[in-house]
Amino acid sequence: MATFHLKVMTVDRCFYDDEVDQIVVRTTQGDVGILPHHVPYTAALGIGGLTIFQNGQSRVAAIAGGFVDVSGEQTVVLARTCEWADEIDINRAREAAERARAILQQKESDHEHDIAQVKLKKAINRMRIAGDK
Repeated sequence: MATFHLKVMTVDRCFYDDEVDQIVVRTTQGDVGILPHHVPYTAALGIGGLTIFQNGQSRVAAIAGGFVDVSGEQTVVLARTCEWADEIDINRAREAAERARAILQQKESDHEHDIAQVKLKKAINRMRIAGDK
């Protein structure tokens, strides 16, 4: 089976760097599947999942913000945040969601409201990816 090179970079580390069969990543326009020999493509990332398929196995990570760039040589994901499902601290994600909800209820400024909404979406995404209902 054909593969392609995937590199996932965050602000503080190289998150992933290997050959893969396929990925599915959340963009701002929805989920996009990337297979070997995909046409050149660039998109902004949303808040969601990154599923990596390799050797018949799949692994999921929570991802938020950044870009995906597909070229003939490789696919590069530059993400603001990215963490494997099994590395997510569920309690920390729940606490972040509660803090964001509290801010949303306080009727703060539009700017603070917008920030709290994004933080809530990220926390809910992390809980969902980790399998917490």
